[in-house]
Amino acid sequence: MLKRIFQSPLFNVMLVAGLGLVMLSEQYSDQMPVWFKVDSMVLGVPILILLGLIPIYNWRNPQNKIKPQILPMELREEDEGMQWLTFKATRSVYVFYALAIPPSIAITAYFHEIIYIPVLILMLLGTVQYLIYWGFMRRHI
Repeated sequence: MLKRIFQSPLFNVMLVAGLGLVMLSEQYSDQMPVWFKVDSMVLGVPILILLGLIPIYNWRNPQNKIKPQILPMELREEDEGMQWLTFKATRSVYVFYALAIPPSIAITAYFHEIIYIPVLILMLLGTVQYLIYWGFMRRHI
C-alpha cells in the first residue's frame, strides 16, 4: 500500500499542489484572502508520517523494499512493455509542455502586476504534467 502511494502520480499531484498552496500562503499572505492561508504543517505532517512509515514497510516487506533514489518512481520500468508505455506517456507530457509554455510566458508577462502568477502557473504545469502521465498509464494498464 505504501509503495503504491509513493509510485502513484496522484501523490506527486498532491505534493506539487500542496507545496504551491503553502508557498502562496506563506510568501504572498498579504495579497491572498484570509481563507486561503494554509499552514505548512498541513502538508509537512502527513509527509513526515509517510516517511516515518518507510522503515516499518521495509521491515515487513524485505523482498519489496522502498529505496530512496533520485530517479522518479514513474521512470523505473520493470520490463519493455512498461518502458514503451513510459515513453508514450512522457511524449504526451512533452507535447503538453511544448504547447503550454508559450502561453504561460505570455500570461506571466501580461499579468505582471499579480506577483504570484508565476507560482500559480508552475503549480498548474506540474499538476497537469502528472495528471497527463497518470491518465495515460491508467488507460493502458
